[in-house]
Amino acid sequence: MSVPSMNFACILGTIKGEVRHHTTPKSQVANLTLVTQQKAHPNAKVDYFTTYHNITAWGKLAEVVQHATEGTLVQVEGALETESWEQDGTKRYKTIVKAHRLSLLEEEPQQRRNPVQQMEDTDESPF
Repeated sequence: MSVPSMNFACILGTIKGEVRHHTTPKSQVANLTLVTQQKAHPNAKVDYFTTYHNITAWGKLAEVVQHATEGTLVQVEGALETESWEQDGTKRYKTIVKAHRLSLLEEEPQQRRNPVQQMEDTDESPF
């Protein structure tokens, strides 16, 4: 018997660093980091908690985001996945959001927030 389940993440944050875009033999992929901040509890030692989210976009979504720059506001919807690898004899893990939908909400950090481009994944992932 199968238990109903859902794997869905929705993140609204700004790009940190550069978008890494690569073309593969069958598609293209973009990897980027989004930063979000959440207000801390009043008794916490900090005002905000900062979280860095790893995002992977394939196909047309990768094309949409490839020229976005640091500070661009982005909304991503997708599934959480865990990647693992071995480094120096230790197994490492990283959680990513595999984008199914991606919207660039501003081109430059100082401009007003208008939807610029929005795209949905048409399942062009090679996996």
